[in-house]
Formats: sequence, C-alpha cells, structure tokens
Amino acid sequence: MLKICIDPGHGGKDSGAVGNRLLEKDVVLNIAKILKAQLLEKGFNVCMTREDDTFIELKDRCIIANKAKADIFVSIHCNSAENKSAFGFEIYHTRGSIQGQKLCADIKLTINENKEIIRTDRGIKTANFTVLTGTNMPAVLIETAFISNIEDGKILKAKQSEFATAICKGICSYFGIKNTKTVEKSTSATQILSKPTVTVEQMQEWAKSKNNNKEFINLAELYYKLSVERGINPAVSYAQFAHETGFLYKVKSAAGLDESYHNPCGLKVPQGGGDYDKNAHMKFRTWHEGISAHLEHLALYAGAKGYPRENTLDPRHFPYLLGTAKTVEELSGKWAPSQSYGDKLKVYIEEMESIKVMENTQEPSNWAKDSWEKATELKLIDGTRPKDNITRQEVASIAVRLYELLKTK
Repeated sequence: MLKICIDPGHGGKDSGAVGNRLLEKDVVLNIAKILKAQLLEKGFNVCMTREDDTFIELKDRCIIANKAKADIFVSIHCNSAENKSAFGFEIYHTRGSIQGQKLCADIKLTINENKEIIRTDRGIKTANFTVLTGTNMPAVLIETAFISNIEDGKILKAKQSEFATAICKGICSYFGIKNTKTVEKSTSATQILSKPTVTVEQMQEWAKSKNNNKEFINLAELYYKLSVERGINPAVSYAQFAHETGFLYKVKSAAGLDESYHNPCGLKVPQGGGDYDKNAHMKFRTWHEGISAHLEHLALYAGAKGYPRENTLDPRHFPYLLGTAKTVEELSGKWAPSQSYGDKLKVYIEEMESIKVMENTQEPSNWAKDSWEKATELKLIDGTRPKDNITRQEVASIAVRLYELLKTK
C-alpha cells in the first residue's frame, strides 16, 4: 500500500507566518487533516509529522518520514512577504530530483484547475530546504498562498478544503490513480440526525489517541447518552465538542474560557457579543446543562422534530435557525464562519469511526448498566449476553414476564 507523509509546517511555539488574523501553523494543519482524510478514502496509508499544535524540529520531521518508509513527502506551508502586494502559489523540490519535479508538476496542474484557490501561478522552484534534502523519498514543499496578502488571506481562511482536494488530486495523478472516490463520497452528506455510527468505547479510544485529559474522555459517555436521546449521532456532537474547545482547552481559549464554564461549543449569552469576550459566553452550572444546551442548539440547526422548544437550556434558541443545517457539511458558514468547518468535523468523525475496539461482550456498557442490573433483578432478563442481538422469541418471553410482574402489583 502506498504511503504518504504529510508535513504541516511549523506548530507549537513556532507560529510560522502571521497575517490577516491567521496563523500559518493553524491554516496548514487544517489543510493537512482534510488531505489526510481524503487520501485515506483513496486507500493510501498516511502518516503526519504532527496532528496537533506541537512543535517538531525539522530534522525530526525527516526522521518521521524516513522511519515510516513513506513513498512521498508533502510539506504544506503559507507564503509571506514584507511587500503585502505579493500573492499566488508556488511549489518546491530539490535540484536534480526528477520524481520530485514530476510530483510538483502534477500538484501544480491540479491547483491551477481550481480558480477559487489560485490567483497566480508563481511556478515550480528548487531549494535546499531541510525537509526536502533530509528525506529519502520524492519530496515537495507547497506554498499555498500569501498569508500577508489580503485577498490570498481570504482564500486561505475560506478555501482550506479546496486546497486539500487539489493536492489530493495531484498526488493521485502522480501515482496514476483515478480521482473518483472522493468526488463520489462528497455527494454523500453526513447527517446530524441519525443512528450512532460509533460506540462510547470508540469515542473514548479516539479521545485517548489525541492525548486528552480524563475529563474530556469521561464526558464521552454523557455525550453519547444525551445525543442518542435527541436523535443526534454522538460522533457528530463529540467531534464538535473537540473542535470548539480544542479538546477541552489543550490549547488556551482565545476568549479566556476554561472547564469551569461547562460550555462545550462556545455558546454565547442571548444578546451575543464578541468572539474574544469571555463575558459574552454562557457559563453553565454543570456539564449536563452545558452539553444539553449544545445538543438542543445542534438539534435546532438540524431541524429535529419538536423544535424549537419552549423550555430549553440553549440560550440562543432562535426559531429562524430551524433546519438551516441538516448535515455536517452545511454547518460550514452557518454554525461558524469558516467554509471548511464541516470538513474539519468530518475528519474527526471518520477517525472515530475507524477506531477498532476489543469489546467485552460479557459486561453492559456503563450508560446501560443500571437498567441492565434492574431488569435482571426483576427477572425480566437472565443477565447474560448484554450486547447480543435480541430474537423475537426473547421479546415474547420478556413481554410475558413483564405482564406477569404487572399482574402481581
């Protein structure tokens, strides 16, 4: 299986270039995560030099790619210049690398096909960047656009998904693979209101894989229970919780929020306010309240039956929001200004769904444990095989036992 190493530039203490209220390290990480999801859909094996806001030395990025024995290395960056009028896309390889030059040409071609993301093509260039010279496979470094330019900045903010798609298409072209699967998949929207596509255990294992604190991991159970009660796929709501809080403030909140706010999705007070004003954000008494408010706000967007509600914990439960975003993709530009918001959530959702969990079929899940024990105590069930499918015979047997129990009351 072909392996691609994606290198989101900078990270952690190294913000990279800064401009138009954007940090290079954040923009390129978002593009890289979307690209990873698209490449996985194609059947590629993918490794990344970083998957969160972590600083990785240049030599260590090379070591990661070489140890993984990647077939190609793709480093993603944003350009910058003192002259704010500089704009456009360019791509680099090392001098003498024929395969690097070919990979550059294929990605350059697919970038140029999308006029939404390219204002000018500054061409293929050569350079002795450490990540290009220190890797043992064809390697390229992409300068997507100038973060220092106002118009390019707008593109970098709104078109991150489009950049990822163009790069993915170029990689497919390099390997002679038809670029069809992603296009087909994109027409199948991710419904917010649906049966669960993950288990509690998958949610927890995914959270652990991101090196999260116990509080974030433990809240998976509550998210699962309250989401299912409202008909929401818990993978969607938990992914949103992760994105909106930065995995429960692994990175400091720009608005100054912390766990004490019990606000899992940045909900503001009824009158609203600035994004960076902590007083404009709701402070809930408990996580149960905060998560309930989040889910009721999300259910409203998705057009759930019985919404809008008269009695709700959601402070911004405005009727005009009903049904405005029935899919994860439609949350982009609505729940949040970013046009790639939904794509970011989909990356998390797909990661959760791909988690393999060795499930203990002899013990009930925690969310159902009390009910299981009570039903066993009442002798409605025998207390075995809690996670097996139920047959019609067993349903009939339980119904008769319940009938006999009610007759004695």
